[in-house]
Amino acid sequence: MQKVNKETLKDQHLQGKSVLVFSADWCHWCKLLKPELKKLEEEYKINVFDVDVDEDREFARENMVQSLPTTFFYQDGKLIGSQLGYLPSEELVKKFN
Repeated sequence: MQKVNKETLKDQHLQGKSVLVFSADWCHWCKLLKPELKKLEEEYKINVFDVDVDEDREFARENMVQSLPTTFFYQDGKLIGSQLGYLPSEELVKKFN
């Protein structure tokens, strides 16, 4: 999982299957989601990018993040869906189908 902010994400290409998650260190559900996101990377070869909302509030606001965690799903650079809250990796990967 790569930590990014608005500026560093510009250098990344959300190609293939990618997940952009907005989270915070103090968020209980975000902490539970981290191992599931790691599974997405390792088992399903999905790129995972993490934005700490406390470090980049403007980027979170631009993406209308109102609850944590908020996850956006990209396929070949196009937004294909989003998810509020926690889901296990088996359910998260279904967002790409």
